[in-house]
Amino acid sequence: MAVSKDQKRAAKAAWSERKADWAICIVRIGAATWVKAVSDAAALERRLSFMLRTGGANGAPAGMQAAFREEGTVTVEVVERLDDDLSDMARETLEKDRIAHWADELGATPF
Repeated sequence: MAVSKDQKRAAKAAWSERKADWAICIVRIGAATWVKAVSDAAALERRLSFMLRTGGANGAPAGMQAAFREEGTVTVEVVERLDDDLSDMARETLEKDRIAHWADELGATPF
């Protein structure tokens, strides 16, 4: 079924108007763990899975591609959601603190 121009415009408008859902996520591949702040956890999982499957993991941290070759699965888990009402600067400061906390807590590598 063909998609009309109006449907494409509506989908594009809905995408650009979506609200960010900031969270601290952990990525597990085998025994290795990484931690990252993201605006969309589901998108992170899709993006990492695709990059690692296709071997195009240029933006991934060192060791992630090798761990994926050995294990073959990526698991992304939200460990903490951030307040939607924070300003960008306050959120960035909080992200740094919370990433450091979770990295220490889980023995994870920040990325």
